[in-house]
Amino acid sequence: MIRPVMTCDRDLCQAIYRPDVDSGADVLERAARSYGWRRLTATSHTCPGCAVSRGPVLELGDCPVCSGRTLDHADGAQCHYCRIVIPHRDDLDDLDDAAWDGRGVVNTKDGPVVGGDDWS
Repeated sequence: MIRPVMTCDRDLCQAIYRPDVDSGADVLERAARSYGWRRLTATSHTCPGCAVSRGPVLELGDCPVCSGRTLDHADGAQCHYCRIVIPHRDDLDDLDDAAWDGRGVVNTKDGPVVGGDDWS
């Protein structure tokens, strides 16, 4: 499947807006504009970071708006470039006591056993 994406046309900027769902170009344009993307010409756009002079996006990361690097804070992960805050997921609270051994080994009361999903 091919999904339309939006890229920033500023020199050296690597920002990409990838919507979560498959949508047409008009829906993509409206969704991106709601996050701060701006149209420069009929075929050219600028990302929210470049639009407010915090760009260009030089380091890619997990930001859903511009694919920029995010920094963890108490209230969520904040994008270094567009400054959007992505709240921490509540469903990860049960992993507080989990330990990843990184080797595909499950730590049991009888000792390590090969298998599992790398979390114990």
